Amino acid sequence: MGHLDKNIAINLKRIRKSKNMSLDMLAKQTGVSKSMLGQIERGESNPTVTIIGKIVEGIRVSFEELIQTPVQQVKIVEKDELTKTYDVENNCRVYTYFPYDERRNFEIYLIEIEPGGEYKTIRGENTFEYVTVTSGELVLNINGKEYMVKENNSIQLAANQEHCYRNNGEKILCLYVVLCWDKAGLTKVNHYIGA
Repeated sequence: MGHLDKNIAINLKRIRKSKNMSLDMLAKQTGVSKSMLGQIERGESNPTVTIIGKIVEGIRVSFEELIQTPVQQVKIVEKDELTKTYDVENNCRVYTYFPYDERRNFEIYLIEIEPGGEYKTIRGENTFEYVTVTSGELVLNINGKEYMVKENNSIQLAANQEHCYRNNGEKILCLYVVLCWDKAGLTKVNHYIGA
């Protein structure tokens, strides 16, 4: 089952139940057969645009509401199940824990940098990074100025400037990065020790 089919299956069932409708009632209201609706809800069918159109018209919801990624109340993300979203010659690995989602204003990444490795990046305007080092010591270079961030400490920065995460230590550097889009406008780097 594809990502979109799964979203439709979950959302259709949720919407139907929230309206206290049986599959029979939904079939009458949409003009789509009960068996087809059941297959869609179980993720066994790939509905056509015509079928989706009948469903959204029949139950009076937007197309987006039917296809959007469902909001989960609890979600466990296991590192072993993540794929590397970025890998630089085995010196640096980036794992996406919580990717971009238009319903929130943040993303969360784990970055692992081998001894002697580095990771350079730049983000867009009004983007800020909140970085926490969980293992090793981070050397963060922002416009030629270096900041040392030790294990269990954090740093916050405006991310619209080129910056480089570097590991000068002897062990793997592990850090979590929260990207956040803030309308307030941060103009300077704040360095937090002992956070």
